[in-house]
Amino acid sequence: MTLTSGVVLAASSTGSGNQNTPKAITLQLAPSSRSVTQGTSASYNVVVQSSGGFVGNVSLSISGLPAGATASFSPAVVAVGPGSATANLDVSTTSATPLGTYSLSLKGTSGTLQSAVVVVSLTVTAGQHQPFTISGDPTGLLAPGNSVPINLQLTNPGNSSLNVTGLTVSVTGVTRNAQAVANNRPCNPSDYSVTQFSGNYPIAAPPGNSSLSSSGIPASRWPQITMLDTSLNQDGCKGATLQISYSGTGQGN
Repeated sequence: MTLTSGVVLAASSTGSGNQNTPKAITLQLAPSSRSVTQGTSASYNVVVQSSGGFVGNVSLSISGLPAGATASFSPAVVAVGPGSATANLDVSTTSATPLGTYSLSLKGTSGTLQSAVVVVSLTVTAGQHQPFTISGDPTGLLAPGNSVPINLQLTNPGNSSLNVTGLTVSVTGVTRNAQAVANNRPCNPSDYSVTQFSGNYPIAAPPGNSSLSSSGIPASRWPQITMLDTSLNQDGCKGATLQISYSGTGQGN
């Protein structure tokens, strides 16, 4: 995101001690621009300057933030005058903050005295998202007509929880043992079937490692691999190793 600095002059108000110089507030933001990617934040220094003899508390506010972005001033109310005072502005985004350029409005208010609005530009750019990973192994040995569940393991490398949907398990290959190969006994992915995950979505994947069992999902809802019981000779599948692929979609909070 990029913020550009601006200057705000308050609406004029003459005081009893000086009929020629209007009271005013000037806001300045430094640095003049900053850039952050989705899911990160930036800090800015706000200088509040009084003129025309103005003394009072100035409330700072900003509007026009995109969805998922938040802003906070510290302090939110600045005691000003004579001279200047400072505050920090923190702008934070999430991984779901939409990309684009936005116009934000920054102003200061003291009682009925309100500054003119300064418009600043906010640009949100794409972050470097690390993909989450899915893994898992059948929890028992396969035999003709036998099914075993898979306790899927979810690894989330990010700093916030993911909502995981669309889990899919596939048998993509079979590696036979040496004896089956030597005797030309076949075994193929078609000898197996997969029952997909039947639990409720989304599944919360916190940062780090988690699993279907740690999420409180019963084994009856886990994906299951079944070795089909066919009329063909299936000795080639004895001691075989399955290659299993996993896929799913993770949406950041």
